[in-house]
Amino acid sequence: MSSNTSEPGGRRARPGQVGAERVPTWPGMISANEPPRRERDRHRTHRDRRRARRGARRAWLVGGAGLAASLAAAALVLVYTDAASAPRQSATVADPVLGGGPGCEPTRGAQLVRGNGTGSTASGPDVILAFQHAYYATRSGAVARSLTAPDAVVPPVAVIDAGIASVPTGTQHCVMITPMLDGRYDVVITELRPDATSRTYRQFVTVVTADGGSTIAKITAPN
Repeated sequence: MSSNTSEPGGRRARPGQVGAERVPTWPGMISANEPPRRERDRHRTHRDRRRARRGARRAWLVGGAGLAASLAAAALVLVYTDAASAPRQSATVADPVLGGGPGCEPTRGAQLVRGNGTGSTASGPDVILAFQHAYYATRSGAVARSLTAPDAVVPPVAVIDAGIASVPTGTQHCVMITPMLDGRYDVVITELRPDATSRTYRQFVTVVTADGGSTIAKITAPN
């Protein structure tokens, strides 16, 4: 799914990537906490000037730092290789809960879940998948809201339905879910519309588990 209760907006982004600027929380909505473009550009200009001055002073250090940089790079490669080789449950499109397909490689691991399947209430990532499936595939605000707690900090059914109506029928989606240290989930939704327009949305989602099932308690803009 995609909305934050803020100003309208939305930008194009490459499939599978989170844009560096103005990433909406829901379709048609944008985070109110995001600084205006003019302010970001001014900070960027000052930062570039400082970097240029520092670059001139550091030139003489390049030779001496070469060996250290090489060692650091080697260490980084080792860390990345170790993370990439960590055990991960294999998943295929044959798993309807996870889903997946071209452009949305199904993945289920401790640090990453990616798919577009029906989801379930068996876990945090699965209920997030189910919520997004209700939004993009079932296209029902009532079904999406049924996956949240009664007092969840989530828009009401009418608002969810309005967001769904803003997304063309036939839009494909892919959900990437990463657990956060504070227990929430960092969720990135990439949608591909019938006109080949790709858009990306990002949310922080809080999930609660009770009576053997998981429900969504809160969906907010990244903070």
